[in-house]
Parts: sequence; structure tokens; C-alpha cells
Amino acid sequence: MRRQVRMLLSVVLTGCMVLGMTACGEKSSGGATAPAEGNERVAAESSTAETAAGQTGEVAEEGEAAKLVMLIEEPNVSYFPVFLENIREKYPQYSITSKTWDQSQVEKTVKTAFAGGESVDIVKYFPNQMETFLSADMALDLTPYMDKEWKSIFTENALDIGTYDGKLYCLPITTVYPDIDVNVDIFEEAGVEVKEHWTWEEFADACEKIKQNTDVFPFAICDTRVGWFQRNAFLQIWDTKEELESFNRGEISFKDERVVTALDRINDLFAKEYAYPGNGAFSQTKDQTQAAFSQGKIAMLFNVNNGGKKIRNVMEEAGMTNIRTISWPTMATGECDYVLGGCDGYFVSSNTKNTEACINILKYLTSKEAFELQVEDGDVVPANVEGGTNEEFSRDSARVYPKEILALSAELNDYVYYNIGANYFYDKEGTLEELESLRTSAQ
Repeated sequence: MRRQVRMLLSVVLTGCMVLGMTACGEKSSGGATAPAEGNERVAAESSTAETAAGQTGEVAEEGEAAKLVMLIEEPNVSYFPVFLENIREKYPQYSITSKTWDQSQVEKTVKTAFAGGESVDIVKYFPNQMETFLSADMALDLTPYMDKEWKSIFTENALDIGTYDGKLYCLPITTVYPDIDVNVDIFEEAGVEVKEHWTWEEFADACEKIKQNTDVFPFAICDTRVGWFQRNAFLQIWDTKEELESFNRGEISFKDERVVTALDRINDLFAKEYAYPGNGAFSQTKDQTQAAFSQGKIAMLFNVNNGGKKIRNVMEEAGMTNIRTISWPTMATGECDYVLGGCDGYFVSSNTKNTEACINILKYLTSKEAFELQVEDGDVVPANVEGGTNEEFSRDSARVYPKEILALSAELNDYVYYNIGANYFYDKEGTLEELESLRTSAQ
């Protein structure tokens, strides 16, 4: 299995903290002009680099218009339409088809196209979770194209997270980790102190007080994020980093007492109906949980750091301005006080017929101008641009651990991402057996 060359913890910025999970948020409207620097040289550079690297991607016939499919446009993130508008304006010779990005369908979409001899040329994905594509040789090695000028936009060591076996496959664009948005007024009504950092016991105690002293649910978490509870626990419950790494390699059973205890503690939150709306808590969409927060039905919203600005705007429109963002509660008692996280990023399918065009587009998508548009929306970006970090939304950047047991296999990854919470709630023993089967089959 390929290994990342360095841990994401090295992505601590020069002068500010940044690293490199899923982007959320609304972007400001309005166009932007793509930077001209370096673009005129891309054709010559990419041609030379491709020859030197022996890339396997096909090349479109001479004189043929470059036709590309892009899978980056996430709904409700307004800078993506701006990016696409600017790319089409700068490169009118490219015929671009934009597909809507859906996290649960990305892998299927890319692999289905690949199997049919087609390509999804530029894909938004997670630099620290590229194994599913690299194991099938579906991602283009970007190393030959990453010249000194292009690299200078990224913060020191930022590219390490998308580098495997010394080759760069995925470019980071946001720093993402989970956090909690808090309605301070509800906490005050419940007689609960808002703390920036909570132990698990303090968090569970706060949930109980909110339930007993108010008529709202303590928290809500959307369906695609429920697995974050377990993923964070899998990083935090070990006494030493060596134990954590052993677990991540699949050497420790999911039936280990420490793992089962952590899963039970998480399950208890749902058994006590702390999670909105009680019955059905595992199937709430992101829009439903955000609506509940803006309607004052919950005290806490489990979110991502780069979604904080959007939530503040939503809450302000609803007449609620006393909002704070705090850290995810920790189960750590030893040295492993980590949180899950990583980056959103872009990669190029290895079977693209238009490598040159893809590199041109990537250079715009990771330009100073593009990163600044993301910063305006509240994103934390691994780039040397003004305002790349916000302390409230980047305070836990240095706690992010880039390696997880999910990397053992795509099957384990999907199970924990989408099924573990509800499955454990309804069938604890069956879930432990399934996890064990996935762990052992990945050895």
C-alpha cells in the first residue's frame, strides 16, 4: 500500500496554522479574472514533462477541441460556478461539461466512466484518501508539472498530504476538520457553560442538562457525518501514538475493549435521544440539520470548520447572533488528542486525453485569485494568501491526524462513512462482526 510521505501535521503554516475534509459554505457572487502568470508556458512545460514522465494519459488529436468533464461543482457552494465561468472565459477553446459533485457518488462516477473508456478529467476529492483511485492507477502523477512558480502558492509542506510514494496526485484546496457551532442563548437557558474544548464526559453532561432544562434537542448531525463520532474516537482512545498506528494498520481488533467502550459511549448519545429529532436522527440531511439550528430546535450543530461563516450568516438572518464555534469533544486520556480531517482537493484522471488543458485549469483553480475567493467565503486554505486562516475556524488545525484505519480498504471506508452509527445502534454484535471481517480481509 502506498504511504503518504509525511504526516499532515507538518502542514502547519509559516506564520499561521493551516492544514489540509468537505467544503461547505456560500460564496460571494461576481466574476474574477484568472491570473495570467505562467499560463502561456503550460503547453510547452506539460508536453516536455509528459514525455519525461512517461504518462499513460491519451492526448487529443491535433486541432481537436479539448473536451473535458469536471466533477467539482458542489451544490450551494457559490464559488464553483464563478470558477467555471472564469475558466470558460479564459479558455474558450475548451468544451467543458460540469457534473454536480456528490460525495457518496464520486468514486462510482469516476470508476464507471473509467471502465467504459471515458474520463472524468478533473475531480474534487480528498488528498489523504486517494488509495481507492491509486490502487487502480486512475490518478495522474502531477509531479512533473509542479514547477517552482506553481508550488510557491502553497504553504510549506501543504502538498505532502496528496503525495504518495514520492509522487503528487492530488492538490489540496481547503483545510477541513469537524467542529461544533453553538447557540449560546440556549446554553445559558440550560445553565451550561460554553467551553472551547470539552472532554467527552463534559459534553455528555452538557447534553443531559440541555435535555432536562430546555425544550430543544442538544445537537443535530447530518447523515453523512454520523461516522465522524467513531472516526474521531478511533484516533483518540489510545495511550500512545504507536498504539494508534498499530490500530490504523489493522493490527488491533475492533472487538478490543477500548474500541467497544468508545462505540458504546457514542451509541449512548442516540439511545438517550440527545440527537435531533430522536427517532430518525441517523437520516437527517445537512439542510434539515441546518434548518433545525436556525429554527432554535437544537443547541449544537456538528459542522466543519470551513462551514462556520455560512452558518453565522444563516443564523443572523434568523435573528440569532449569539453563536460560537467550539472544538469536537475528545475521548483522549493519553497522548493521542487528535481529530480527523484533511483537505478537499483536485486530481486528474490518468486516462484524460487533454493533460495540457487539465494542467491549465488546475493552475487557475489553485491560483491566488481562486484561493482568495474561497477565503472570502470562510474557507481555511493551505495557500500563501491574505486571510488564509481564521483563528476560530483553524484552532484545531494542528490536532488533525492524516492517517485513519479507513485507509485499509475502500469497503471499510464506506462502511464507517455511511453505516456504522445506525448499524451499531440496531445491531451491536453484527456490526462488530462486520468490522472485524472488513479488517481481516484487508490484511
